[in-house]
Amino acid sequence: MNEPDGDTTAYSDVIADSETFADRARRRAELEREAVEWAIDELESEITAQNVVLGPLLEYARRSRASLPERHRRAYEAMAEVFDVDSDVYEVYVFAYAELCEELAGEGGRSEKHPQGCTNALVIPSRLESNGGETPDTGPLVLKSRDISGRGTRPKSIVEQPPIDDYYGFLTVDTCGTISIYKGVNDQGLVAANTYIDCNRDDVAPETQLRNGTVIRMLLEECATVAEARAFLESHPTRQLMSQTLFLADGTEGVLLEIDPAAERIAVDDDPVVTRTNHFVRSASTETASSTTRRQRALELLDSMDGINRDKLWTIAQDHENGPGDDSICRHPEPETDEPHAFGQLTTASAAVFEGGSPVIDIATGNPCELERTRCAFGDEIPTDLRTGQRWLERRQ
Repeated sequence: MNEPDGDTTAYSDVIADSETFADRARRRAELEREAVEWAIDELESEITAQNVVLGPLLEYARRSRASLPERHRRAYEAMAEVFDVDSDVYEVYVFAYAELCEELAGEGGRSEKHPQGCTNALVIPSRLESNGGETPDTGPLVLKSRDISGRGTRPKSIVEQPPIDDYYGFLTVDTCGTISIYKGVNDQGLVAANTYIDCNRDDVAPETQLRNGTVIRMLLEECATVAEARAFLESHPTRQLMSQTLFLADGTEGVLLEIDPAAERIAVDDDPVVTRTNHFVRSASTETASSTTRRQRALELLDSMDGINRDKLWTIAQDHENGPGDDSICRHPEPETDEPHAFGQLTTASAAVFEGGSPVIDIATGNPCELERTRCAFGDEIPTDLRTGQRWLERRQ
């Protein structure tokens, strides 16, 4: 386990005198500028080489942008002003990255959606490692393994937002230069993380469809407990949400929600140990071989563990059974995958272990089998190269 050392930065120092979402987004963009500009340049080169037409992707991106809360829209606009890149490519990078990767992969190529990525798990305290036979005095643990396409053109950084106005602060590892959040813990100890399910409605316009990355960020900013998060979701028409499995945990409670907009239903799984990949278990959905294989492997590993802790969850994130490629939990490129299809194959971009009720997370920006975990805490000094995306960038240049 790597504790922060060397060159570190407290985000409170970076955003001194920043009192609006736009100001804070601008400061964050300045931190991540080199990583984002590298990624956009790489994507622009691929787009040019493969003659990809951005028009339809840009239209979808702009319609999706209209669904954002005003504070997130202002944050996006402030970030866009900082980067010296093609504005259209940047907008697609933020709002239509998966769709762009499908285009760049070509016909028959792999994509972020087919087969889908990510493997998550949740363990409540009664199944956690204990001392002297007593239930440990900790919150539920949540593992989030994030798989994405694009061969590294989605750089990762530690993203931290201190409280602002009436909104809670949060801490996570996520994509540089974007306003979406797909997992994290807030300063109240609420954890939220998701996996994508390909089961959305075709009759809901992008302007009114609440994107997964928007939902999770709003939960972290507006809710302190699992109960409040569930009430937030119930206050929105389920048909207007995007399909996902959503893991929620606070200091005492953990639950998995299968959010199915097609059936306008939210199914609840509150078993002591829960894992999901990219298909529903308690509702109907599409199901790829990759999703089935990864979930079955995660279940086998969890069932074999007597007392589960952060270390044991991390071994699940590092697992290579059925790999390399689409079927393993820790996903690496398949050697035989040729360009341009290689651009669409998913690989593991980050791993994180969260604890409900705790502002401390263990993270790796890349394949967790190759990297030491770094422990980060909300409000503390954090390695500067993790805040800027430089740690990601240096491994790829």
